[in-house]
Amino acid sequence: MLTVLVLVGRERATELISRIESIPEVCVLSHTHDSSLALARARVLLPDALVIDVSTPSGDADAVVHRARGLGPASEVILHADGRLPPDGLVRTLTRLARDQHSV
Repeated sequence: MLTVLVLVGRERATELISRIESIPEVCVLSHTHDSSLALARARVLLPDALVIDVSTPSGDADAVVHRARGLGPASEVILHADGRLPPDGLVRTLTRLARDQHSV
């Protein structure tokens, strides 16, 4: 089971989390719209992947990505932006990560 923490704005949270939870091999551990809280939770929960919606209202996606990559053990950092990526790109990426995790 691939564990995921999601940083997403309130207005997009329901849609994005539903899309992620539609993948049987993936479990959303936590989600928040607050970047500091997301990083704190990532340090404690140690998710396999951290999904960052770049349209999050805090506007500090670049800083969050940089700090998230410094977490240990390393979580896969996945940037998400509706309209900039294929609609199924996130689902495809998470499904691939989940399957890769099982094959190790």
